[in-house]
Amino acid sequence: MTDALRLRPLTLGDLPALQDLLKADRRYALRVTGAPPEPGGAADLLSGRPPGLNPDQKVVLGAFDQGGLAAVIDVLRGWPDRATAHIGLLQVHPSRQRQGVGRRAHDLLLAELAGWSEVTTLRAAIVGTNAAEAEPFWTALGYRPAEPPRPYRAGSTDTHVTAWTRPILTAGPGDSPHTTPQPPRRPR
Repeated sequence: MTDALRLRPLTLGDLPALQDLLKADRRYALRVTGAPPEPGGAADLLSGRPPGLNPDQKVVLGAFDQGGLAAVIDVLRGWPDRATAHIGLLQVHPSRQRQGVGRRAHDLLLAELAGWSEVTTLRAAIVGTNAAEAEPFWTALGYRPAEPPRPYRAGSTDTHVTAWTRPILTAGPGDSPHTTPQPPRRPR
């Protein structure tokens, strides 16, 4: 397990570290776009958002440990509807993958979202060419497919994308407000 993580919004001063993370995970970019990471990808990630979405509805969070930027989470508040927070990207630095960083970053995100009282659902989109890597992770966090696949094209990649969702649980007595729902047990 790696060092303790802390989560904070990324700023323009974090562009070099963010670009390094994106560049280091070349395999992700190739799976999703068919091309290596773009040189301006970090700046695009910090500023890009769907048409009509206000700038204050987008936050890009960095999960930091003693080694620096371990993961990035791009979140859209109130998109595609008021009660949803959409995770546009949760990417872990390759040197920190398979160490629980993604799950811990997600848990920190849930704690952060506790102040977004209107948000009751988390949503993430899984690109078909990345599904073998992404689906086990999102399933373990309690996400399930929620919409039919839609066509997806980025660069030379022509595939589909599927939206997955999970509820943000409200805390009961003795519960954590960000407890990850467990998948139902199957009878043996």
